[in-house]
Amino acid sequence: MSVTQIYDRQAWNALSRPEAEAILQQLIQTRFPEFTIKRFETFEKFAQRTFTAVLDHDGAEFVFVPGDTVTLGLDSWNIATENREHMAALFNNDIGEMDNYIRERLSPVRTVTVSPMIVERAYRATGYFPVELTDERLTSDEYFEKTFAEVKASPREHWSYTVNDTFRLVKDGDHIQAWLYEGVSRETLTKEIQDTGFRLPTEDEWEYLCGGGSRSIYPWGDSMDYDKNYLYFKREGNDEENYLESPNHFGLVIANNPYHYEVMMDSEWFLKGGDGGCNLCGGGGLDLGYLSVGTYFRDPGIFDDDMNYAEEITGDYTFVRRVKRIL
Repeated sequence: MSVTQIYDRQAWNALSRPEAEAILQQLIQTRFPEFTIKRFETFEKFAQRTFTAVLDHDGAEFVFVPGDTVTLGLDSWNIATENREHMAALFNNDIGEMDNYIRERLSPVRTVTVSPMIVERAYRATGYFPVELTDERLTSDEYFEKTFAEVKASPREHWSYTVNDTFRLVKDGDHIQAWLYEGVSRETLTKEIQDTGFRLPTEDEWEYLCGGGSRSIYPWGDSMDYDKNYLYFKREGNDEENYLESPNHFGLVIANNPYHYEVMMDSEWFLKGGDGGCNLCGGGGLDLGYLSVGTYFRDPGIFDDDMNYAEEITGDYTFVRRVKRIL
């Protein structure tokens, strides 16, 4: 296996399919036998593409992501006129104030080298663990009986109903799975993940996984596309899937949701991917409301004392993505 070929994304993408498959098969067999290869697949989005292996680990999907040396962070952008006008109106048409607001919420420009990784494809909830429907901790909750009856009677085939930081019921056909919530600290959460042989991404790694080194606010460009279906803005007559919840160029579904954060390790900015819905709930509309799903967005609110993330990082708005570095 050539270290250069898996370290440098350009070299990796230049390999023939048989060469890449052979490298990945050897990598998994010799270094990561706890994974199995489900299939090989090419993912393409945001004008980037990656040939990779989709892996299985205890029922969860992972992908191989090649490494690269890339420029991350942002200090300039070119927002389309229509989007710029919508955003500027929220700042009394003071373009300078608007640009300062954006600039203060973007990570600085820097060049980093990101090692190749095995990365969990989907982000996963924090703080919830499965229990039986008869668990006394669940049945003693005054809201459980009413909630369970509502979920069971619902005509929906698939439904996740959450009573914030208390319990969750997930319906899949006739089956209902219950989950209880238990909050843990940042230190405990990261240690629990490390104890299983994984880790969480750093801010540099996450920005690479999200944007692949793109030089724009969002992975796709500097402006929102009003014709796309976003999570909270579905266009009438548009039956396309949610633009932000389809796999990106690495095969990853990033928590591109104004209400969702992904937890980082070994980084000052320990939450990425949202602002807790602050701008969206505050009347920011599509443009300002979705600024937080940008690749390089930093939410200054995560350091507020009343958020107390050091003591309790888990909950309905924070998610994790497990990774294993290869080098």
